[in-house]
Amino acid sequence: MLGENSEEAASYDDKHRKLNERLTRELQARLDFIGVDWASDDEDSDTEQGKDIERKSTREVKLLDYACGTGMMSRALLPYTTQCVGMDISEEMVAAYNARAENQGLSPNEMHAIVGDLVSENTDETLSSPELFNFDIAVVGGGFHHFGNPGLAAKRLVERLKPGGVLLIWDFLPHAPRHEHHHGHHHGHDNIGEKKKEESHHNIYHSVMHHGFSEPQMKEIFTAAGTGTDFKLEHIGGGFIIGGHGHHKEGQSTAASGSWDLDSKDGSGDKCEDIKDKEAFRREVFFARGTKGGE
Repeated sequence: MLGENSEEAASYDDKHRKLNERLTRELQARLDFIGVDWASDDEDSDTEQGKDIERKSTREVKLLDYACGTGMMSRALLPYTTQCVGMDISEEMVAAYNARAENQGLSPNEMHAIVGDLVSENTDETLSSPELFNFDIAVVGGGFHHFGNPGLAAKRLVERLKPGGVLLIWDFLPHAPRHEHHHGHHHGHDNIGEKKKEESHHNIYHSVMHHGFSEPQMKEIFTAAGTGTDFKLEHIGGGFIIGGHGHHKEGQSTAASGSWDLDSKDGSGDKCEDIKDKEAFRREVFFARGTKGGE
């Protein structure tokens, strides 16, 4: 099982290159919407191509990327920060995240990931380090609907923000569930930290706990977590075809955060087997952001 997950982690970015490229463009076009006092607004930086990044700003901007996977969110926003810290329950994804950072010539102080579960009932003392607090921005990219208790996850993330820090989430608007029998479904779990370690490495990323979120739902979550100030939600459109998420057929591989593919008109995106399946997996994506109030 661990070997399978290592292979998935290593191939994740190649499988979902077009999605990563599109989301990177969408994020970088919305720096003002996100609302962080960025270290740089140089949009000429090209982290996806693995080029060296030079940051001349002396202003520190720290980003926490939770359920980070291989680090798409971190890489998209890296040019505008001074430090990205990823956190994921999967050792394989953390290893892939760190390998990407090292291959880009980045030091651990600039970009690194650790294994951690912020919603586990068992407190992990290694997550109490002062370096894991006072972030300017905390992000969750495409993983929020996998959390059994997204409200608790948001609160735990907000605890690690400095006053005035921003919580940013991209996920899906409400959509109809797909009911197919597969071991990836674990709707009965209220907290992802309660799952056994060996199960969580593989199954947690395949389980769908929520079939999208409405704007009122997200506003309620952000407000309860302490980031209701300047709450905004922006649709970034459809054209996202989702394979996997506990719905893939036996023997078909699914990447860590589900299989996120683009409905590209040039035929370069991965396609479902037929139009019916394709339409069933089409998703509308949003960005939601809110600011932590002063303390």
